[in-house]
Amino acid sequence: MADEHAVYEYAKTQRELLKFSSENIAPAAPVYVAWLDLMGAGHIMSVSVQKSANFLVRLHMAVERSAKEHKFTGTRLPINDGIYLVSESKTEIISMVQTVMVTMASLFIATKAPHDRCLIRGAIAFGPVYRGQELAGGMSKRMQQSPAFLENVLFGPPIIQAYKAEGTAPPYGIAIHESARSFSPEGGSPFRMTHWLWWQRHDENAPGNGRGYSDVKAVLGSQLAEHFEWMEKTLIFHGVPMEKVKTWKALCDQYFSAG
Repeated sequence: MADEHAVYEYAKTQRELLKFSSENIAPAAPVYVAWLDLMGAGHIMSVSVQKSANFLVRLHMAVERSAKEHKFTGTRLPINDGIYLVSESKTEIISMVQTVMVTMASLFIATKAPHDRCLIRGAIAFGPVYRGQELAGGMSKRMQQSPAFLENVLFGPPIIQAYKAEGTAPPYGIAIHESARSFSPEGGSPFRMTHWLWWQRHDENAPGNGRGYSDVKAVLGSQLAEHFEWMEKTLIFHGVPMEKVKTWKALCDQYFSAG
């Protein structure tokens, strides 16, 4: 028969090792959270390690390139099928996401073999997010001396909101959660649309002598329509129902016809 008292005493020592009080942490600051997702990553990983590596590493390379270009000061949190970008600055999030979308769109256009093309999409939310360093105050003083293990811990409503809102975006689209359409930092302005048209911002380095990325958008929209026709003809290989492909095709037609 188990010695219940001994087990209880042992359990108390383990609880003491995990001592933490959320009452001792300061309120989280409101930030923008962007979630960029590699669509169908689960199916791709189950089919081909090489293809998974090609798609995922290129997405993270695009993020790294964007971060260096814009001197990104926020937080990046890579997940198996995508990456979170967190920043207090709307301008920083917009710049980061736009560059990634243009880079990945260009990769899609330049890749002629349809089976070597990947689909991405994302979403942006706004609200309080706790990051690792903000949680250390809830630990014991002994544990506060080495809080590095919390560096990659992020949580808060916008993390979930961005993740869920991504499902409403078309391929190569960016959905805007209602939190980012309702609230913004003091002195700023919320997003005004349910889906952000990332190609509308202008850049002197863009194709077309600084006219922006509308030409990239137009070619991408046309290429996506052809890609979904190919997917419909080869559906058995993609692990998605026909209705989903038809929905993606319709959403892209609407999204890329705007602006």
